[in-house]
Amino acid sequence: MSFQDTSILTFLMVGCQRCGTTWTAAALVDHPNIFLPEKKQSYFFNRYYDKGIDWYLNKFAGVEPRHKAVGEIATDYCLPDSIPRMAKHFPNIKLLMVMRNPIDRAYSNYQTRQIEFNWSSFEDAIESDSDILERGQYSDQIDNLLEYYNRDQILFLLYDDLQFDDRLYLKKIIEFIGVDSEVKSKLIGQRKNAAVFPKLRNSLHKLGLDPVVRIIRKSIIGDWLRRSRKKKGAGYKPMNSETRKKLIEHFRPYNSRLSTQLQRDLSHWNT
Repeated sequence: MSFQDTSILTFLMVGCQRCGTTWTAAALVDHPNIFLPEKKQSYFFNRYYDKGIDWYLNKFAGVEPRHKAVGEIATDYCLPDSIPRMAKHFPNIKLLMVMRNPIDRAYSNYQTRQIEFNWSSFEDAIESDSDILERGQYSDQIDNLLEYYNRDQILFLLYDDLQFDDRLYLKKIIEFIGVDSEVKSKLIGQRKNAAVFPKLRNSLHKLGLDPVVRIIRKSIIGDWLRRSRKKKGAGYKPMNSETRKKLIEHFRPYNSRLSTQLQRDLSHWNT
């Protein structure tokens, strides 16, 4: 198989950040007929495009005949600079995009990056980094995608549905990318993301021990921490109520347009 051949890829999950994509990646790689690169994201279309398409396609060197669906989970490929590059090389590919209540997404984004960027507060973060809110303006991203791809090439998903019924959520994805949806996944009923043990994660990050975080995340200890955290209902400290009110008004027009685009009631995102 030549790695010059872009037809090797059949799907890309193009976003969005902090919307359950790590769980989805783990569930998909568990399927015998799906191939994902060992590293979740290559950042090719947004950071490393100058390395060339062959560099990117070499990420899929492990593809075997049994792999009927081959793709990547990449949360930055729904952004404006990535889309035309992606369409140039993969105009006929299937795309998946998952979205979450943009306020909750932004707050989760802040929590996982606070140490790295030394933000003093959530308010400081959204004031100093416009990307945090822009990533939740999903209707704009959809408009950009539809300039280059047909609507039937894209499966739009909601994080709400993952939370409500992860089995059905995964089944919808697997059917869309064209492999057997009856294969069982051990990820059903589990949370799996970078923030399942934030205090430990942040402490190790300060010590420059990010590889240890990755090892724990994939280990039996990581599974235990996820189950324990889920049982305790652990989460982030509540957001400032005034900040939330301001963000509701900021996102209201975007949510309204998204509701029309998806033909879904998203009124609960405005509360």
